[in-house]
Amino acid sequence: MADTTDIKHESIRGRWPRDLKIFAFLAALWASALTARIVMRDLTYYSPTPIEAVVLGMKFDGYSASLVMAVQVMAAFTVAIGLAAERKWGLLLALICMLEAVVSNLIFMMTYMGDLAEARNVRLSGLIGIGSVLILLYLWIRARDLLFD
Repeated sequence: MADTTDIKHESIRGRWPRDLKIFAFLAALWASALTARIVMRDLTYYSPTPIEAVVLGMKFDGYSASLVMAVQVMAAFTVAIGLAAERKWGLLLALICMLEAVVSNLIFMMTYMGDLAEARNVRLSGLIGIGSVLILLYLWIRARDLLFD
């Protein structure tokens, strides 16, 4: 009986905007690229650049970075599935992931600002942080009406 009420509620509510479906596709594409990076790094004997990952401002190298990136891949694929299926939890997870990206870049920049060896990564983190803020604002603007209806 619950299935028929869910179908009626879905038809009354309407479909989500097409740009969120495109965002779901881009999230799946990003997760695929991260997966390829992890796999290619494991297949090559010597890579000139070691694999690195940053979560909440903490920098991980080597095997721990692969594990962190695997968790990021799972989160990105979950966001893609949730948004493609038009679920509210997918939108909430997307907002949380983007908020983590913004906070992570900010903490990384503040932590390594004085380290000259990390100057290139700090500048790159600043640029990525600006993009993350713009994506977070876009998601918030699109999610407000869908989450609080």
